[in-house]
Amino acid sequence: MDELSDLRMALSPEDLTVHLPELRALAVRLARSTHEAEDLVQETMLSAVAALKDLRQPELAGAWLLRILRRKWYDILRRRSRERTATGLRGEPVELPPEPNDDRLRRAMAALPAEDRRLLELRYFENRTSTEMAAILGRPAGSIRSSLFYALRRLEAECRPQRPEGKP
Repeated sequence: MDELSDLRMALSPEDLTVHLPELRALAVRLARSTHEAEDLVQETMLSAVAALKDLRQPELAGAWLLRILRRKWYDILRRRSRERTATGLRGEPVELPPEPNDDRLRRAMAALPAEDRRLLELRYFENRTSTEMAAILGRPAGSIRSSLFYALRRLEAECRPQRPEGKP
């Protein structure tokens, strides 16, 4: 046997389990549901074990698993898109989520101080963690979390419908 075959044989399905924490983290980030994330990780591991013999570089197993997980997630998104399209074509009503009041949100964001806007954009539009935000802004993570809390409160206050004068 050649050296490459020895390496492939050295990697077993159990060896892949060391990568479960990073798989779960990515799955939760993508799916935003722990139940769906666990299903995604399970499907990934099943596919990986089935294709383990094809892994050419065992030292890159972590990256390989993450790539499989992303592909599985994209498959789910494509399937959902096809299902929505198929439902719409059959003439059945397609249930869409209610449209958010984007204009009110835009006005509320514009009314906030620049620092609050930046915090909210990093967290909710760029999906950054408080640790990542701290590195970007050069501030402690605890300070970022506190500032984000107050920025959300100010945004909420700006988004509330204004009551007419004189009414409680």
